[in-house]
Amino acid sequence: PALQLSKSELKKWQQQIDESMTPASRELPGVTVMLRTSTDADIISVNNVAGLLPGSDPVLRDEVVVAGAHYDHVGHQTGVPADQDSIFNGADDNASGTSLLLALAEAAGSLKQAPKRSILFIAFAAEEKGLLGSRAYVDAPLFPLEKTVAMLNFDMVGRNSPDTVSVCGTTRSPDLIRINEEENRAEGLHLKYDIENLFMRSDQASFARHKIPFLFYSSNLHPDYHKVSDHADKINAEKIARIGRLGFRVLMRIADSSEYYRFTEPGEKKK
Repeated sequence: PALQLSKSELKKWQQQIDESMTPASRELPGVTVMLRTSTDADIISVNNVAGLLPGSDPVLRDEVVVAGAHYDHVGHQTGVPADQDSIFNGADDNASGTSLLLALAEAAGSLKQAPKRSILFIAFAAEEKGLLGSRAYVDAPLFPLEKTVAMLNFDMVGRNSPDTVSVCGTTRSPDLIRINEEENRAEGLHLKYDIENLFMRSDQASFARHKIPFLFYSSNLHPDYHKVSDHADKINAEKIARIGRLGFRVLMRIADSSEYYRFTEPGEKKK
């Protein structure tokens, strides 16, 4: 005997199981089943959102500093009773970084004179699906990648200790790490270099593949990471503001300079 099930029938069965919270499985002694499946992929288009502050220098305005944060999260949890929370709000991951990015853009846009280099603020889509938004950008950049001087990324910046920020870049971006430490003297945050293991898990990795120096700011992982409990009431807004002030100083220093910064591969000697 053969049994064919459609997608709609399977969805109906799953809905009944979810609503009743009762398994629909049962044992069939002595039965061997051969299963063949096929899947349909729904293609959904999403957009990166970018804003440009043109540089003020007639030559250096053709170079750009990118400030970025991903604005997507992981959606909703299936199989949850209707009276329970199933929405992944993503307050820290990454509404915190997106809010900081908007504040940076507003602050930079309010300057009486723009910095020498252009600044491109990008809210990336589909980071949670494999850095798809930032990968799409570097495949079709608004500025040539060889004119992209540096990238600053802000991902999960509103939790954990109120006076610390984790920074990734020590292995590959020693010049930017030095600048960040110098600019932090005014803010006094405790800088932790404990997220190099997360290097491939956020959008700076897409730029690093093209040897673009970067800094990745984060407050690191916490128990609410990728859970429905990542709520706004757990966010430390003052911490976001402090990281934002530091990020703004670093961003302006890079953008208002004619200096270029090293990108070093792991294991390469840093002179």
